[in-house]
Amino acid sequence: MSAMICMGYASISPELVEKMKKLEKEMGVTLLAYAKPTYSTLKDDDLKKIQALEKELGLSLVAYEV
Repeated sequence: MSAMICMGYASISPELVEKMKKLEKEMGVTLLAYAKPTYSTLKDDDLKKIQALEKELGLSLVAYEV
């Protein structure tokens, strides 16, 4: 089984954590902060491969730089 690469959690200051906690409590939700990813620049052939796999899986896929 292969490993999946995911976006990483953002490193945020304690002050921002407190702001998030306040908003979470206000809204009754859980917030997760992720580092902003960089989308991958794909060759046409690679894009076609991804689109074919999306169709096969019935899912949307996004390519990020790692």
